[in-house]
Amino acid sequence: MTLLVADIGGTNARFAYQAENTKELSNFAYLKCSDFTNIYEAIEFYKKTNNLNINHMSIAVASTTKHDSIRFTNNNWHFKQSEIFNYFKLKKLIFINDFVAQSLCFGSFYKNLSEDQSLNDKLATKYNLKTIKKGLPIKKAPLLVTGPGTGLGICTLFQLHNNPIAIEGEGGHSSFAPNSDIEIELLQFMKKKYDHVSNERLVSGSGIEEIFNFICFKNGLEPSKLKAPEIGEKALSGELEALESIKLLFSILGTVISSVILITGAQGGVIISGGITPKLKKVLNESDFKLNFLNKGRRHDYVKNVPIWLTEDNKNGLYGALNAINNPHYIDKLIVKR
Repeated sequence: MTLLVADIGGTNARFAYQAENTKELSNFAYLKCSDFTNIYEAIEFYKKTNNLNINHMSIAVASTTKHDSIRFTNNNWHFKQSEIFNYFKLKKLIFINDFVAQSLCFGSFYKNLSEDQSLNDKLATKYNLKTIKKGLPIKKAPLLVTGPGTGLGICTLFQLHNNPIAIEGEGGHSSFAPNSDIEIELLQFMKKKYDHVSNERLVSGSGIEEIFNFICFKNGLEPSKLKAPEIGEKALSGELEALESIKLLFSILGTVISSVILITGAQGGVIISGGITPKLKKVLNESDFKLNFLNKGRRHDYVKNVPIWLTEDNKNGLYGALNAINNPHYIDKLIVKR
C-alpha cells in the first residue's frame, strides 16, 4: 500500500506519504488552497513534486463527508468522492471531516488518561500538549476536540471496542449566545449583517475581523480593512482595539466550549486545536476565557474539573487521517476497488 494522507481546510492543504511496508509518514508538504483551482490540481502537484505513485488516499476535509458530493464551507473547492477515486485510479479511498481527523490523532492519549494528575501531566508532555486549565478527567467520558481556524471545528471522541471513534457535527454553526453586555452589543452589531449569527461567525479567522470592526465602531473609529493575521500581530504588540478584539474572541470560545461539554458530557477533557489559538495563546491567558468557561450557573460544578489542553502541532490532522483508513469504525466510509 502506498498511501497519501491529507488535511485540507479552508486555507491550507497539508499532505504526507506513507510508503509500502512502513508505518511512518514522510514527504510532508504544506500548500495554500488559494494557489490551486481545485483539489485535483493540489494532489497532482504534491504527487509530481515528490515523484510519488499513490494507490490509497485518506483525506480529511473541512466539510461534512456523509454524501458523495463535497463542498467546502470556507473555500470554493467542490468535487465528488467517487470522481477522485476514479480519476487517481485508486484501490482504496476515504474522506473524513477534518476535526474527526484532529480527534482520531488523540485516540491513544485519550485511552491512557487517568484520574492521576501527575500521570496526565506526563502524558500531555508526551503528546506535546500545553495545559491551559488543570483538572481531572472522568474516565470514559468523551473528550472534546475543538478550536478556531478558518472555521470553528467541534468534535467529540470516545473509545469503542479498543478503537477511537469521533462524533462529528456542525457545532460551529450553532447560534451565538451572548454572555455579557458587550457580547449583546456585538450580537446586535452582527444582526445588521447576518440573519443568523453562529459561533463560527465570531470564533474564526473571519470572526477576528468582524469583532475588530465592532470594537472600532464601538470606539468611534472608521471600519477596518485589516485581515486577521495583522489584527493578531497588533494584539500581541498591545494595540488597544486589536487586543480587546482577540480577548473577546477567546471569551466567547470559553462559553462555547463549556456549553458543548454540558450538551455532550465531554468531561474527559478538552483539546484546543486550529490555527489561531497557538499563535495567540498569550492573549488567551489574559482574556476572560476561563471565567466564561466556568460561568455555567447551577451547573458550574459539571465543568469546573474538566482539564483543557492546547495542541500546536499542525500534523495532527495527517496522523488522524492515517488512523482512519485502518479504523474499523470508518469501514462504511471506504471506497474500495472491486
